[in-house]
Amino acid sequence: MTASLPTRPSAARSVVVRCAIVAAPAIGLLILTQGILPGSPGSPGRGTPAAILFTGLVLGMLGSLTAAGLILIYRTARVINFAQTAIGVAGATLAFDLVQLTSVPFFVTLPLALGLSGVVGLTFEVAIVRRFFNSSRLVLTVATIAAASALAAFGPVLIRLLPFLPYRSASIEVTVGAAPVRADLPFAGWNFTIGSLPIEFGFPEIFAMQITVVSLILLAAFFRFTRTGVAVRALAENAERASLLGISVGTVSMVVWAIAGVLAGAGALGTGAVLTPAQANGIAPSLLLPALAAAVIARFQSLPVATYVSILLGVLTQAVAWSLPDDTGLLNIVLLIALGVSLLARWRQVGRSESGAGLAWQAVGEQRAIPPQLAGLTAVRVMRYGGLAVLGLIVLLYPWFVGTGATVIGGNVALISIAILSLVVLTGWSGQVSLGQMGYVAVGAVVAGALTARAGVPFWVAVPLAAAAAAAVAALTGLPALRVRGLFLAVMTLAFGMSVSAVLFNRRYFGWLLPEGVERPSLFLLDFEDERSMYYLCLAALAVSVAVIGNLRRSRFGRTVIAVRDNEASVQAFGVDPVRTKLAAFAVSGGLAGFAGALLAHHGRGVSVESFTPEASIAVFLFAVFGGVSSIGGAMLGSLYFNLVEFFSFGNPILNVIFKSSGQMFVLILLFSAPGGLISLTNRVRDGALRIIAQRRHIVVPSLFADFAPEVMERRLIPLSEPSGMEGLSALPGGDEWTLDSELHGRAPRKRENGSTPGVGGANGRGKLERTR
Repeated sequence: MTASLPTRPSAARSVVVRCAIVAAPAIGLLILTQGILPGSPGSPGRGTPAAILFTGLVLGMLGSLTAAGLILIYRTARVINFAQTAIGVAGATLAFDLVQLTSVPFFVTLPLALGLSGVVGLTFEVAIVRRFFNSSRLVLTVATIAAASALAAFGPVLIRLLPFLPYRSASIEVTVGAAPVRADLPFAGWNFTIGSLPIEFGFPEIFAMQITVVSLILLAAFFRFTRTGVAVRALAENAERASLLGISVGTVSMVVWAIAGVLAGAGALGTGAVLTPAQANGIAPSLLLPALAAAVIARFQSLPVATYVSILLGVLTQAVAWSLPDDTGLLNIVLLIALGVSLLARWRQVGRSESGAGLAWQAVGEQRAIPPQLAGLTAVRVMRYGGLAVLGLIVLLYPWFVGTGATVIGGNVALISIAILSLVVLTGWSGQVSLGQMGYVAVGAVVAGALTARAGVPFWVAVPLAAAAAAAVAALTGLPALRVRGLFLAVMTLAFGMSVSAVLFNRRYFGWLLPEGVERPSLFLLDFEDERSMYYLCLAALAVSVAVIGNLRRSRFGRTVIAVRDNEASVQAFGVDPVRTKLAAFAVSGGLAGFAGALLAHHGRGVSVESFTPEASIAVFLFAVFGGVSSIGGAMLGSLYFNLVEFFSFGNPILNVIFKSSGQMFVLILLFSAPGGLISLTNRVRDGALRIIAQRRHIVVPSLFADFAPEVMERRLIPLSEPSGMEGLSALPGGDEWTLDSELHGRAPRKRENGSTPGVGGANGRGKLERTR
């Protein structure tokens, strides 16, 4: 029997199936918007007005530019660029400021803005991407997150320092960016409406649609008809093979990032023209998340699919916002579910180039202990325990020398430190980047507040129950981590953080759970209503958390989590279940975060959505990296800086920009010079002091001098004596430093019959020489 060849009808059926798959989401969206969602508020009919659908179409097209930039960067660099929206901030700010404050025409500022955005993208590649090109992809991802915050903060500030922009008063700085720019754009008097809804459209919408279509057409032509575009496609398929074929990977990478910058600038310009410039500035999670969802659904491969999904999401968002203005938070839940399903479905098709992209957090090593050769020395013990004693004394006496406000800040420092300690478990040990950690903190805060304020559960019972609830939620959101590596999990956690802040604090859904006010606890004769006593309770909670984390790191659990991060296949061969280990890491991290949230609710006498925003989650993660996400001490340093920023910049937007922006810049600087964060710099200073002690006491500690060349060691080590041609014990001098009662041996000397102490070297050498290893 011969095999039959495929016939033309089967190919036609395949085309029909594909068309049905493409048309099904659009048909479903049409049914939802016109038959299920209610009409305009107050009207009895159903159906979303055409004007609202048109607005969604325009914003969805603009979102496709961000999705295209994300796909382009991921295909060539294997990194999710969280700075995609922030790269276009400087160009958009320049264009809108020139239009609003000067007489420069918009069509002159347009190429200037796009060119500046391309230069920012190119500079980003040269200054940051090239530095971490051979590092773990997660390290580069963290660099894009830090750079996004820095660009969002410094971009407008640097642009507005230009001498030809008339920034002379505070009123101009307030109005520019927050107000619409429709009246300052060309054809301001030309408007039109769609349908019966009295919403006026004009040049901004037409410009947004035109710049999107032109950008995507030029991008497709670049890939199809230019040699550089073909080289980019080859690099996207296989970077190593492209390099072997003579393609300059560095040059192609520069071109790609410049194109991504132009796309970011075009998206920011269009969004600022349609809405307001302020809504297109910064990381803009509300704009970045739909674009990320479109790119993930398109599997970071297909630009047409990403454009199609982005338009559908834009229409859906506007339709829900019009018909159900109080339920827009549900869209974040929809995006979260869609991201989870897409990532789990995509895992089976991950190629070799992606699987080997370095998807674990291996940027830093853990804090090194003091070498045993020096740990017992008196000077080292004084330096170590004396410093800890002084620090402990300062912490204990702190509330007695400051006011009430500073005491409250001190309690916040302790509790935020616990939240950052949870990132030590999840990111430092397990290698998973979490951009929604404050979501777990919010779960713990809401559950604990509801248990004590509404159910009357004692505080000492409510706190562990809230921690358990947060641990369960963390394990549930960590399910994609069983099959998806940390690079994509960052997108999931960002969506989770946005969902929690938008839904959990919505009283339409959780009004029965959200407490109106939370009373502080009491224990026997202790009443924690006083700020000083509450400070000590927070400090005790931090001490318990530190002890728990330290014991976990020394336990089998800590060693297993790190081993799974470094080599999952090898650990699985030894009978360790990676699935259980990852879920346990998520549960422990979420439980610690929930524990911090439960105490925060009672410390602040209530819960507020302003404390658990997506921006707060990103800030907590960045300051954890800033301090040193791999160690307990690093978490403390990061938390201290984070809370000091909040304290000194409270109510002062200028100081807020300076301190927070400097922190984000410090993150970038530390990633360049000291990937371990501030704690690694502290360790360098400590190791330098230990080297001095080792040299002065003639103790060779190989671990302290491992980075020194032999010829450098010869110059730095103090010689013990003049060279001798003798052999064995007789080659040693007869000085007092070699006797048995010396510090080298540390034991009592043997006495001669006449009461003198014999030497070790020379003719009288009978003692045993112990070599320091």
